[in-house]
Amino acid sequence: MELVEFEEFTSELLENLAARTEVIGLVLMGSTADRSRHDEWSDHDFAVVTESGMQDSLKSDLGWLPRFEKLVLCAIDPEEGFKAFYENGHVLEFDVASLEELLTWHGNDYDVVLDRGGVAEAMATIAAKEKPSALADAERDIRIFLTLLLVGVGRARRGEVLIAGAAIRSAAVSRLVDVWRLRIPGDRPERLDSLESRRRFELVYPEAGRVIGDALEADVETAARKLLDLAERGLAAGWEAFPRDAAAALRKRLGWDTQNGAE
Repeated sequence: MELVEFEEFTSELLENLAARTEVIGLVLMGSTADRSRHDEWSDHDFAVVTESGMQDSLKSDLGWLPRFEKLVLCAIDPEEGFKAFYENGHVLEFDVASLEELLTWHGNDYDVVLDRGGVAEAMATIAAKEKPSALADAERDIRIFLTLLLVGVGRARRGEVLIAGAAIRSAAVSRLVDVWRLRIPGDRPERLDSLESRRRFELVYPEAGRVIGDALEADVETAARKLLDLAERGLAAGWEAFPRDAAAALRKRLGWDTQNGAE
């Protein structure tokens, strides 16, 4: 969706919700709020804030969405809210909440475009909360990363490829990215997402991002070896706390060696 049409959609959304007396706020989030990040793949990410007790009425009847008749899919994730998209492929990610519920959320970029009382204050409180990325711990997470590699490869060799892939391609990558962000100075680290550590990682660490991307396209065991090689090359030097003995034990247990590791 081009930026002009994107903004038109936002205006329609605001107009529709402003006509509902039970709605007290509309908050644009993520790239919907930060237009500088807009591209053809940007979705509409927003929160609708209602008077307490009125959330379910808006959740059960989504006719207030712009171009509702052109929606081809809509589902609600109990943890993340609504996921929907239109026949042209434009995606919506949103939820409906009271002010009290809104205050339990996390957030970073936001733009309050409708406020009938208390919404801006609530969002300021949310934005000031400690972000999930602040909970990362390099010494702990590198150890968990190595354990995930060992467990994941073991499950793959056992034939449990699906769960092995989740351990390596998701859980292990998340831990490695967290450690990388903490240990390696990046180019314009402000571009990183404070809620999801993997988002825009490759913009700040292009070479590491390329290697991780290549690993994700490989089979599970090759992916794990590529991730271990990257961790040892990029993190071990000059970091006394890097668990070298554990990495060596992992290689020995899996029959890997430095000479034959993935490039």
